[in-house]
Amino acid sequence: MTRHRLFKGVVAGVVSFIIVGCATVLAVPMLRHYLVAVVNDPTALPALETDPRVHYAAGAKACALAVASLLPPAIERVEKAQRRPFAREPAIGVYASHEAYAKANGLEDPTIAATSRSGRVILSPRLCDREFSRLDGVLIHELSHAHLVGWRFSLLTRRPPSWFTEGLAVMVSAGAGAESVSERAAAEAIANGYAILVGDEGLWVDFDLIPFENDPPRDASLPRQRLAYRQAAMFIEWLNHLDAQAFGNLLLLVEDGENFKESVRASYGRGTLQLWHGFVSALKLGDRAAY
Repeated sequence: MTRHRLFKGVVAGVVSFIIVGCATVLAVPMLRHYLVAVVNDPTALPALETDPRVHYAAGAKACALAVASLLPPAIERVEKAQRRPFAREPAIGVYASHEAYAKANGLEDPTIAATSRSGRVILSPRLCDREFSRLDGVLIHELSHAHLVGWRFSLLTRRPPSWFTEGLAVMVSAGAGAESVSERAAAEAIANGYAILVGDEGLWVDFDLIPFENDPPRDASLPRQRLAYRQAAMFIEWLNHLDAQAFGNLLLLVEDGENFKESVRASYGRGTLQLWHGFVSALKLGDRAAY
């Protein structure tokens, strides 16, 4: 009898633990979004016979074919810019339903154009509709992220700061993600005190909370996210032009999972903030070739 009660107590404890664990996961948006995305993994969708890297939901085959036609040169571009081949083949998910797309993108948000998660690129239906002109650039942008994650395979490795990963993706894709903000407008914003805060860590989880030296005006003509992306990309381009060999070394170290702060100093002999001040000085001189 005592043993029976003990067994029932253990079972009840395990069940309670599972219930509490599930409730905790569901209460934390990031964990809930991650689990929803795992359940809706795009690799579970049918793959194109002509390119099995491209998976498509019902009604999205035409879009998938368009993506497949863009994929080889997009991959070539990313590999050339980021100095090495993909660690593993990327998988692309294409959707016709905004609801299905939102479940797969890891954010449960149908309004974003695309995202990259665990080496998978998830594309919004609008990229094959009203924003078709953006499809190529956005695909390259997200492939840049997938390439970086593919090499940084350890879940225990701290992610590089978002200004670096987003700036790199914008640079590689020739502006995708920052289309409505010109370099001139971004440079003027920096001169006016509205520069992104650049450091050795920090993730832009909420785009409305991207840190700036001074909070820029909430002006629809200068969207906060795209302003941040453009400034980050300009800094990345400047780093590349400053010393292409050092930049290549930095990329390889970061992709190998090395500490970002130490990787910057090992590559350039200077810290991140020193380099940023050099970039800002080049902007003040008005020397376009310097940045």
